[in-house]
Amino acid sequence: MKVKNVKKLSLTKGHFPRLAECAHFHYEIVDFGSVQLSLSEDQNDLTHNGLDSKESVYLVQICCQGRKWNVRRSYEEFRVLDKHLHLCIYDRRFSQLPELPRIDSLKDKTLSQMLTAYISRLSAIADNKINCGPALTWMEIDNKGNHLLVRDESSINVPAVAAAHVIKRYIAQAADELSFEVGDIVSVIDMPPKEDTGWWRGKHGFQVGFFPSECVELISEKIPSNVTNSLAKPAGSIDLKVLLFSLSVVSKKHGKLITFLRTFMKSRPTKQKLKQRGILKERVFSCDLGEHLLNSGHDVPQVIRNCTEFIERHGVVDGIYRLSGISSNIQKLRHEFDSEHVPDLTKDSYVQDIHSMGSLCKLYFRELPNPLLTYQLYEKFSDAVSAATDEERLVKVHDVIQQLPPPHYRTLEFLMRHLSRMGTYSAVTNMHCKNLAIVWAPNLLRSKQIESACFSGTSAFLEVRVQSVVVEFILNHVDVLALPRRRSLLWETGFPSLIWESPLLLPSPNCTVTPVSPMR
Repeated sequence: MKVKNVKKLSLTKGHFPRLAECAHFHYEIVDFGSVQLSLSEDQNDLTHNGLDSKESVYLVQICCQGRKWNVRRSYEEFRVLDKHLHLCIYDRRFSQLPELPRIDSLKDKTLSQMLTAYISRLSAIADNKINCGPALTWMEIDNKGNHLLVRDESSINVPAVAAAHVIKRYIAQAADELSFEVGDIVSVIDMPPKEDTGWWRGKHGFQVGFFPSECVELISEKIPSNVTNSLAKPAGSIDLKVLLFSLSVVSKKHGKLITFLRTFMKSRPTKQKLKQRGILKERVFSCDLGEHLLNSGHDVPQVIRNCTEFIERHGVVDGIYRLSGISSNIQKLRHEFDSEHVPDLTKDSYVQDIHSMGSLCKLYFRELPNPLLTYQLYEKFSDAVSAATDEERLVKVHDVIQQLPPPHYRTLEFLMRHLSRMGTYSAVTNMHCKNLAIVWAPNLLRSKQIESACFSGTSAFLEVRVQSVVVEFILNHVDVLALPRRRSLLWETGFPSLIWESPLLLPSPNCTVTPVSPMR
């Protein structure tokens, strides 16, 4: 572990807000594989330098997609990370990460051991499930696994003094060096005289590092001959000199305007930056479920709660959830919920068109960026329902459900209980659990691979079958998979025998068998 007396950095200036001041947002797409975290093993700085443990800064090494970097984090920032992870991503039953206590009750030695164990366990489970913006910002990772440099003091923010094109290929020999190919462009940020050293420092893409000065040639107003020669001239193409002359004429005539437009286009913040600063807020529909619930302060989406309660009072009619409502009513309802207004559902236009409520509920789940049962768990759900026996399927489905992010879990339990109640009115609605599963499944469980590849035929048919089987299985076993809260409390107090008439047995990595735990 590396503890340093680090001067606090002022982040009040610049383009990025402080970590604690970031608006809460979730990435729609995350694709970086796994992340490994570890406390630095550098022995030179194993000292508090007279600092109280509250003020000590821990140097955490982050490894993602073959690249490594260090971040400096205090113990309180570790607690912030733990809060975000368990609000948005993991349930503690699955993560097995202990809740980090207040620092007042800890000793320095205990603190070091606890953080080492915490980071080790987090590294074992950290993967593409983590789409929480503040959690990834804590690790300085973006949704593609790139190193997200958020400090003005970072080298990536140092202005370049010159631009150079590569004339000789170079492969990095150390972690602080750059690799590039002939023809690449490098921004030079440090260019000492060649008589002092043969190494320059520059930026290539998102990477900052050293490179031999002999491998590049500075770009001046005159275009290097090897660059012009490397440009192939297709038949009928305009001569490069003529093109450059034409561009120079345009530049002289509209120079200020072109410069202004170029600067404006380059300086436009991305959607994620706007969300991070709290400027852009997603609407209710098409917003990440965890992000929406955290920002709204609700346990489950208000639109789902209001519509399902209304359907249970007025919607026990033939074909509920199978028949579609009037399109104009659906759009009106959507607009009102998107505007954060709870519509008056008692209006005659809505009461007489009860199917618009059902269509709105399905539309909400269909437009989630990450489905209720999540892209990441599609294969696990598919494998779980393929088990040989009902008991084995129940055990495996239960295990996968425990891996759902807490917002998805709460919403799934609420929805499944509602659909289970509606299934009891099948004599009136002609919508028993199997039919409900068929119409609801495509909105709740989807495969990212099948969607992105636009599969049809056999693959699409298999996906539909998997979807309906999974949802039907959960519906048929909702009382076993989602026990009432009082039973969960009994389990947590250590009396599972009081809540199971015939307890199932779950395989556990730590012991031979263990009683199945309730659905949180």
